[in-house]
Amino acid sequence: MWRCPFGDTVAARLLLRCRSARLTGAAGVRIGVVSDIHSNLVAFEAVLDALRPIDQLWCLGDIVGYGPRPNECVELLKSERKHLAVAGNHDCAAIGKIGIDDFNTFAALAAQWTADQLSAETRAYLQALPTLTAAGEFTLAHGSPRGPIWEYLLDANAARLSFDHFEGPFCLVGHTHVPSIFARSPEGDVQAHRILGSAEIELGRPGWRFILNPGSVGQPRDDDRRASCLAVDTDRGTATWHRVEYDIARTQEMMRQVKLPARLVERLAHGW
Repeated sequence: MWRCPFGDTVAARLLLRCRSARLTGAAGVRIGVVSDIHSNLVAFEAVLDALRPIDQLWCLGDIVGYGPRPNECVELLKSERKHLAVAGNHDCAAIGKIGIDDFNTFAALAAQWTADQLSAETRAYLQALPTLTAAGEFTLAHGSPRGPIWEYLLDANAARLSFDHFEGPFCLVGHTHVPSIFARSPEGDVQAHRILGSAEIELGRPGWRFILNPGSVGQPRDDDRRASCLAVDTDRGTATWHRVEYDIARTQEMMRQVKLPARLVERLAHGW
């Protein structure tokens, strides 16, 4: 069991109290943060419904890959008037920016299938995505600010190196499909905290810096099959993780219809 940065045991409902502060530099007061949608349109629609109202939507990559509706997920993201996105490894693989040699068998098969489905408009959108970007006090990356496409931040040791690769107090990452938080104290100590269920933290403790992972919308891997997302309220100075139920069977049937690998279909029901 991971421990949270302030010594409390992780629980299904968790409130970490720091000194509350209004966050600056973001245009909206409520920002929805999503990652690893993975062409799961049903989950993405459910997450957006749960997050609203939002002023902006930020996506941390892997919009496509694994799931059955890549073009529709990109179109839904683009339909958000104020949205910001970075590229993930599956987005890059689908348009040929990176190879699939490092993908496992099932991921490679899905990447090849996805590449064949992309419309010209989807391909152009993915091609234009940056691998790293910033918005006010927040840096956005898929894997990490040190290795935006491929690095997995799974423990405090990996996170420790990443804190030297972004400016400002906050970085948002995805890629692991596990909702989590890494916190660096003013003295430089880094601790890791895995989020279980729903949780809210108050940001703004002087001298502390944070790396936040919203978890995965379309393919959770933390033994919780519900879609995961994050809401950042820049006025209240809070970050809140949400778990959202969606019609998994509907997505699974879509996957079977297009003959995606059975293992990818099965894992959605278990959250691994």
